[in-house]
Amino acid sequence: MSQTTQERDKALVVQREEAAFPRLTSAELALVRPLAKPCDYADGDVVFRAGQPDIDLYVVERGQMEIRNPIDGRLIAVFEPGNFSGDIDMLTGRPVIATAVARGPTRLLCVPNGQLRSLINRVPSLGEKLILAFTRRREVLAQLGGLGLRVFGPGRCRATSAVREFLYKNFVPFTWFDTETEAGKQALTELGSPPRAPVIDCGNGRVLGNPSLQQLAMEAGVWRHCPTQDVDFAIVGAGPAGLTAAVYASSEGLSTLLLDKLGPGGQAGASSRIENFIGFPAGLSGADLATRSVLQLLKFGARMVAPVAVEKLSTATSADDRHALQLDCGAEIRCRVLLLALGVRWRRLEADGADRFAGAGIYYACTRVEADLFDAQDVAVVGGGNSAGQAAMFLAECCPSRTVHLLVRRTLGPGMSEYLVARIRAAANVVVHEQTEIEALHGDSHLEAIRLRNNLTGAATQLPCAAVFVFIGADPAASRAMPAGNERTGRAGGRGHPRGVRQACGLRSGRWFPGGDVRPSTGIHQPLRPEANHENWDSRCWGSCPGFCNPSAEGRARGATQQQSGPRQPETTCCKARQRRQGGDDERGGQSPDCRPRRSVAQSRRSAWPVAGLGWPHSDRCHQPLSPSVARACRLERSSIE
Repeated sequence: MSQTTQERDKALVVQREEAAFPRLTSAELALVRPLAKPCDYADGDVVFRAGQPDIDLYVVERGQMEIRNPIDGRLIAVFEPGNFSGDIDMLTGRPVIATAVARGPTRLLCVPNGQLRSLINRVPSLGEKLILAFTRRREVLAQLGGLGLRVFGPGRCRATSAVREFLYKNFVPFTWFDTETEAGKQALTELGSPPRAPVIDCGNGRVLGNPSLQQLAMEAGVWRHCPTQDVDFAIVGAGPAGLTAAVYASSEGLSTLLLDKLGPGGQAGASSRIENFIGFPAGLSGADLATRSVLQLLKFGARMVAPVAVEKLSTATSADDRHALQLDCGAEIRCRVLLLALGVRWRRLEADGADRFAGAGIYYACTRVEADLFDAQDVAVVGGGNSAGQAAMFLAECCPSRTVHLLVRRTLGPGMSEYLVARIRAAANVVVHEQTEIEALHGDSHLEAIRLRNNLTGAATQLPCAAVFVFIGADPAASRAMPAGNERTGRAGGRGHPRGVRQACGLRSGRWFPGGDVRPSTGIHQPLRPEANHENWDSRCWGSCPGFCNPSAEGRARGATQQQSGPRQPETTCCKARQRRQGGDDERGGQSPDCRPRRSVAQSRRSAWPVAGLGWPHSDRCHQPLSPSVARACRLERSSIE
């Protein structure tokens, strides 16, 4: 490594540490003092211990504070005057994972946890510094390792994989010991060799054997008591659509509750890398994006409950009634407005032996959790879309000594972004197999080889392989029937007309919304997506109301006429790229100059359902049903009701 490279890497490390452990300026300290209580500590006094939930924010005014690993006492950091304690658990309310001890006579400014959100929102510059530091610190702690829970179990075990996936999705620090290795066996022996795998050492003297996700969530501090309650806005599904809706609604002061059966992120959380999402030029993983989204919604006061499932849904029977959600934890959630952002389920590989190796060689996600299992071993990726392409590149880059076989049913290119295709073609350790499918999977206790079939010649070949990562599309996760009645969101007004928007998304209406990738009875929604490398990050257009796509007086008049004339016409399109994405072009062979909506062949088969997504704007004439303006209209209507 050249001296220039070493200097650059050292500068990056210093920059990262400065972002993780900044100091408050004198002006910022002046803003903190009115909310804080001075606390004096003698040398060696414990400020807080690992395992305490809802800890306060401590700012060093005089002296020093040490942050130590509670397991081995290892020193992690030393805070000096101006430094402050905490990481993302300050916002999530989960038990802290480190212990703080005073070094010498120390005075700290203690800001109660209940005042933290007020401080962050009242002073944006200070809030930005705190949240950025909290996020960077969790990254530093994850790189250090040895903190949080300890998980013991064989790598190619479904139960162990489920535990690791749950902890990863809920950004719970943990260290995994593979009990199929000598080091893992020795560590498990020191723990007393509990018989049921996987084994979780919680660090507080409690050891769990093959726990349920609910038990694991309680011990990890993920689960918070969820009482029966009334809220303005309830969201089922914490994927990108649900997370975005929670941010928009809570930022407008609506009491917002987000529910999910596993954790935040949805299918985007299973993405190894997202490079073309707006605002992140360097790219980031799906888990990182989900973590930032959760911190953002918590900042505005929204709450998230996971893991939890909705057992029964009763829709409102009148304008003044509320929807009722019966949860498997026994609580009932009553809400004015309900968003069903249920996401999708990955399509399963149809090949002999696929079910036998599910979770033990066959995977439908590609993150660090799965990739670490097969270091220096050849693997295969199935699929021709961006998710498959990103997975192939992630596996190839994190271990250059392995060969990654990309299996494409047809040809590489039509379903994948051009920049990804170019990278795959140039990667030395990626082998592309076009016109190829998997016929069967072979192995004893774990996957050892796959049998391939060429779709053109019919020839079969055997390929040694340790794991297969499958990305062959998805189907709506709405397995149960959608609620009957009150399905549509009602009348829609033109963009920029608050009264119309309030009618479209009013609290008084007691309506519910399908969100994200879910559309009742019509299957998965195929929206315009700007070559996104993850199918959930997309845009939505209320094409069914001409007043949205064409905000002119003529367009609004046509929209009003349509509303009065009865059932809506099938959804229309106002974007050429959207037509290409959905497999059809305008029936008349083009797009009108003023971008007025025309019905495409593909769109004529889909019913017009307003949905809530990330609102990737492909036209300034397209309206997002759950945009900030609509959330604000909900807040205004709630005020009028109260």
